[in-house]
Amino acid sequence: MNGGQRGETMKALALGCLVLMVGAAASSAAPISGAWSFSIRMDTDPFSFVDLESVLEVDYSLDTWTYSSTTVADLDGLDNVYFDVSGPLGGFSLRSILDFDAEEAQFRAWLASGVTAIGGVNLYATFMMDNVGTAQVPSIGTGLTLGGWKYGDVFSVWFQTRFNMTDSSTNLYKYGYEWLLDHFIFRVCESWQKPSGYLDVQTSGCTLEWSGADIFIEMPFTCLTLLTGLSVSCVSGFDSVLFELSDIDLGLDWLELEWVDVFFTVDTKSVNTVFDLSLAETVCVTPYMVLEGDGDEITGLSLKALRLAYTWDGVTFKVGELFDEDGWSEYLNGDFYEWGWTWDGELSYLAPCKVPENYDEYFGLLIDGDSCCGGSFEASIFSWFDTGSSAAGIFDWVETRAALWLGVGYNIELSFSTSVTNSGVHWIQIGGRVIW
Repeated sequence: MNGGQRGETMKALALGCLVLMVGAAASSAAPISGAWSFSIRMDTDPFSFVDLESVLEVDYSLDTWTYSSTTVADLDGLDNVYFDVSGPLGGFSLRSILDFDAEEAQFRAWLASGVTAIGGVNLYATFMMDNVGTAQVPSIGTGLTLGGWKYGDVFSVWFQTRFNMTDSSTNLYKYGYEWLLDHFIFRVCESWQKPSGYLDVQTSGCTLEWSGADIFIEMPFTCLTLLTGLSVSCVSGFDSVLFELSDIDLGLDWLELEWVDVFFTVDTKSVNTVFDLSLAETVCVTPYMVLEGDGDEITGLSLKALRLAYTWDGVTFKVGELFDEDGWSEYLNGDFYEWGWTWDGELSYLAPCKVPENYDEYFGLLIDGDSCCGGSFEASIFSWFDTGSSAAGIFDWVETRAALWLGVGYNIELSFSTSVTNSGVHWIQIGGRVIW
């Protein structure tokens, strides 16, 4: 890290501490809440600061409205600043999110959305302004989505029409309207999605040209559920139609038919049958087994991974083995993902959460309990192995990570973690979080 980077780092930390103290002082007299968290990672050979993150969150409540800001800083200084305002206005619930690329001092995105209920139908409008170019060469585009949803005993429906916006109807159907707004900007593991792309403008320009419409209708029956989906666009007119049967009871305890769907596009038709195994945990062992086959033909059964987890009196012992490092479909004929372990010993296909792809085996220990002044603590140590690697150490060991989280009261948390490899101590990380 050069002198300029070190100076920016110190400025970011000083600014964070100053705002933290001001916020803490004001919180006793005003409806201000928030949190400040930081982490610093240092390599040991040679010694250098390799990563820093400071996140300051401030919430101000005024009657029924909440005003929030989030400021993210790293080794290069300020990285991202976004604001979030939400509250009711008459019969509407409104929310607005404004995001800036602080490092380049450029506007990144703005989202404004409102929802109301009329006759049992929830109706919403989402307007978005987005820099679809780069920070160096900005290109602003605008988009609008109008839609709604209704839950019912006979049927449920989700619908939207889009003006220069991408299709978000699948996530609206699966996860809901609030989920879409909460995931406009969010953090997954240690990676910020800003914005995430779940809601997105298609092209630059200020003309709200119609781009498409989508609808899902779900009807439950005694032995199955029928889902119908229709999508039209300004490019091809008819875009696609979906007929899907799910929750189908085969009368078998070990085999489930997740869904059967028929999907039509302008010039194609596909039929997809998705099977899954129903295997309960045996004591503390979880086998990750999938069916192999092609189309409706089941040709075999594969064990992809195995995880053991046993907890006793605040101590959890975990062991994992990944047999297939190339990835697999969770269901027969389902979507293919490159699965891997997370640093806490769970399976995931999210890239920011996974360990290096050759880390296929681990032994882990987690301990939690009470600490000082009403707080709690948690400690963990995980050793990772690359089976069959000539570059690995004894027993194919490649890395051990240890971490400690210590809570002091209800609003202060301190953390320490380190990584040890064949070369010795690789890095050390310290951090903390204060809530007020």
